[in-house]
Amino acid sequence: MGIQTNPQLEHISGKRNITIISSIREGVPSRGATILSSEKVPVPELSSEKVPVPERAPLLTLILTCTILAIWNYNRGLNLWAGYNLGGAVMALMALTFLWSGRMRIPAFPLWIGYATTLLHFVGGSLGAADSGPGPFCFDGMQPGEWLCADGVNGMYHVHPWWDKVVHGMNSASIAIAWSFAWRRVSDHNEWVISSRMIAGICFSITAAIGMVYEVYEFFGKVFFYTIDQGGYINTVTDLISNTVGAAAGVSFALFYDSKYGKAPSVSATPLPWQASLTLIATLPFLIFAILLSLDMVLLNGAMVNADYDRVGQVLLVSVFCSLLLVAARLAQQSQMKKQEA
Repeated sequence: MGIQTNPQLEHISGKRNITIISSIREGVPSRGATILSSEKVPVPELSSEKVPVPERAPLLTLILTCTILAIWNYNRGLNLWAGYNLGGAVMALMALTFLWSGRMRIPAFPLWIGYATTLLHFVGGSLGAADSGPGPFCFDGMQPGEWLCADGVNGMYHVHPWWDKVVHGMNSASIAIAWSFAWRRVSDHNEWVISSRMIAGICFSITAAIGMVYEVYEFFGKVFFYTIDQGGYINTVTDLISNTVGAAAGVSFALFYDSKYGKAPSVSATPLPWQASLTLIATLPFLIFAILLSLDMVLLNGAMVNADYDRVGQVLLVSVFCSLLLVAARLAQQSQMKKQEA
């Protein structure tokens, strides 16, 4: 037995629907149209309030500072540091372009730490002079090393050996903080299951690798191209020690300061995302050799390399070769896995 309907009610209902639709089309207000629009088409409230982006102020300040220093050093003939300053401005501009939207939501305080560290490095070098004479702040017969008085092309690095170690440590801490904040957010965005300890290890390894690559750059500049007067066994290995200590301090700060780490999973997924495993594979050789060279100096007084800078350079080049070999093997493995899945 089917369900019977009242034709009269259907006629009334159909007529009412036609009235509602026609009234909406003609712009004539009707009770039915009002009920339909209020229940079916809610109008969201638009807010004109702008969300602040904490990353902008430190990076804009860094760009401005580096630009001023670049112009100042170029006019004084200190072209080496003018180039460094210009490079700093370009890197800050690239970071600002990436972070301008505010989607990463990196707090301003760690970025101000990075700004202070970069300023310490650039200003320290800029206090020197292009002609190896006294710097711009050597007043009234002051000798290099007194207050801000420095000489030579590397300024405070030339007159205060400890300046180099402090800057290396602070630079590594800043880099480790930046990587820690970025990796945590990238991991959350991609829904990777990576624990806080694993991300700390990845960022520690990345920072140590960056320090090693810079020492490779110094080695080539001093030994082959004669463009750098830095280097030497003691200078290089103490730089590596400062880098390692700074990296450890940086990742520790990020773990305690960044609230996102408190919400991170306690155990990483197995296997790790290929991006994370590739990063570890690429940077671990640098980290291992940096620790070995540091322990050799501290515990054995450089016995493993006979405290010889050329041998240190050979170790640096071996770390580069091992990293490239492991990266090539990992990429080949990843390509093979994709072919099998296809």
